[in-house]
Amino acid sequence: MKEGYWGKYWRRRVSRRRVLAGGATLAAGSAAILAGCGDDDDDDDDAAAPAATQAAAASEAEATEAAAAAEAEATEAAAASEAQAAPEDRSRYGGKFNWTERAYPTGFDPSITITFPYGMAQTYSQLMAYSIINDQFYPDAAQSWEQVDQTTLVFNLREGVRFNPEASDGREVNSEDWFTSLRRYPDSRANRGSNVNELFFSFMDENQGATFDTPDDLTLRINQNKPFASNLRAFAAASLVVVSPERLAAEESGDLGQVSGVNGGTGPYMFDEVSETRITLKRNPNYYEHPEQDLPGTRYVWDHPYIDEMEAVIITDGAAAQSRFLAGDADYYGGIDKITAEQWEGQPNVNIVTGPAIDDGSRMIQLAAAKWTPYPELSKALSMAMDWDGYIDVVLGGEGRRSAPVSPTAFPKYALSQEEIREHQVYDPQGARQLWEANNGPEIFPELDTTVAAWIPDYSYVQFIGQSFEDSLGVKVNYNPLELATFIASANGPTGTKDWHFFIAGNNAVATMPDWNALVAYTPDGYGAIWGGNWYKGVNISDPWVNPENPNYAENGGSDAGEAVRAALEITHPYARELQDYADRQAATTDDDERAEILKELQRRIFTRYCCTLPLPTGTTKYQALGSRLKGLAPPPDGDQTAAFGIFRAHNVWLEG
Repeated sequence: MKEGYWGKYWRRRVSRRRVLAGGATLAAGSAAILAGCGDDDDDDDDAAAPAATQAAAASEAEATEAAAAAEAEATEAAAASEAQAAPEDRSRYGGKFNWTERAYPTGFDPSITITFPYGMAQTYSQLMAYSIINDQFYPDAAQSWEQVDQTTLVFNLREGVRFNPEASDGREVNSEDWFTSLRRYPDSRANRGSNVNELFFSFMDENQGATFDTPDDLTLRINQNKPFASNLRAFAAASLVVVSPERLAAEESGDLGQVSGVNGGTGPYMFDEVSETRITLKRNPNYYEHPEQDLPGTRYVWDHPYIDEMEAVIITDGAAAQSRFLAGDADYYGGIDKITAEQWEGQPNVNIVTGPAIDDGSRMIQLAAAKWTPYPELSKALSMAMDWDGYIDVVLGGEGRRSAPVSPTAFPKYALSQEEIREHQVYDPQGARQLWEANNGPEIFPELDTTVAAWIPDYSYVQFIGQSFEDSLGVKVNYNPLELATFIASANGPTGTKDWHFFIAGNNAVATMPDWNALVAYTPDGYGAIWGGNWYKGVNISDPWVNPENPNYAENGGSDAGEAVRAALEITHPYARELQDYADRQAATTDDDERAEILKELQRRIFTRYCCTLPLPTGTTKYQALGSRLKGLAPPPDGDQTAAFGIFRAHNVWLEG
């Protein structure tokens, strides 16, 4: 365990008095964490003892003020970075941008894969992008749009958008192409194992009553099946793109098809070479020009992006990926924690940029629902066993706050207060042990298994959580490293077949809408159906979660209900029905204050249930590591968000020298 993570910040933020305050079991576990880390004297007890409590008790007003200041600074930096070179100025054009991918993509069809959002963002076109910093949309393949009423959305498509030369003979895109592309998502989800979440497309699912109209080549009308307040922000996702219909290979009559090959889009780049060790991209010669009125305030340039080529080297070993970046062989590393930022600051090939961490509300403790739901007192004991403030002190370097199903950092208006969250996230190791033993925890869960991402260099944050459980409950935690594809399959498999008791989950693009923030882990139209056991229509009836031996089986239809009847139920679990009702209500309202109240009440109901997703504290500052020659990138939170026209979609990023 590296000293920089566990030693330096544990000693700085948590004194021996703070550690020992939890009782003998906590002291024993803390000694294990500190073993081999050196300094363990009492000299700083009086000064350091209240550190964790003081950090935790900092007023929400101060946190909000700090976040606002950071956001203002980020906005100013973004404005400076977005200065556009004139069309005739070629001084910034050229060069090859290098980065490291941690695994070979699990696919190249944007309606299916989520493991290669960078490649999707580079080679396909979205209808629009959304800047988190500026709170504005950038028109992309659409030049304008109108929400005619709550369920009617009209896009006016940009003229001159063409497929790359390998797709559809490079012809111009029309509204029928967008219709063909957008209607594929439910089919990909149901029949192709898609990991693109239903939240992004359920409002335009034809199976649920949505329809599309294409009155002419440049007009696309979506007649939604329900109101969805976040629909425009959904279209900023890298997954919702236009694909070449001629590239869709159908397996049988009526099949909507899967993208065949890799070059099926209209984006600024197209794939050049694809192998198991590297992926290279070149400019798409057919990429459309952006008129001058589109340029101010956006991250477009007039014709093509400044950078000529892109290359991703696939390195699955996290330490090797870090070494490659630090040696100057990669122009981008991405998000890092505060401790790593301090260690890397000042190195010749590294530039650390910061901004408000409004996209960090995504990390959460996910419990295997089928294993925990029958034992609510044990999942509550697990929450009480978690050292919430210690996580802020050690893992977040003291820069953090409690989080919730809607991140207080990303969406303060929709979030619960820090005081209210603390009422639900009580760290009580002695009480947790008593509750655990009184409800036969040692017999039911003699050990706890978790999976970790094998492609990251350090998973100390998972070990901290496991150590909290071991210290408080006396239960052994086992860590199982998995490579990317296996990790995703393990996380998203049928509810009753999970091979873990808990894992630390995260989501992409959570900063763009409250529905997709941590809340997506709970709602049935999000990951609640596959993570939290909150089953939605289309549930696999043979899944162990609806097995008669499960104590909650009656809530899922019961043995007297036939398969057809149960399959026809929109949502089969009463708790799931309640969550989805709240989610639908907040999505349908046009009153922002009303939406905030609905979301707050929804979160209160989630917190009182303890199963099966426990949101982890979130950082207040985002640290991003760039190569020293990379210039012009917007700071966090936009800089690493494809939905916000970040690093892999921004045209005005260039390479110096």
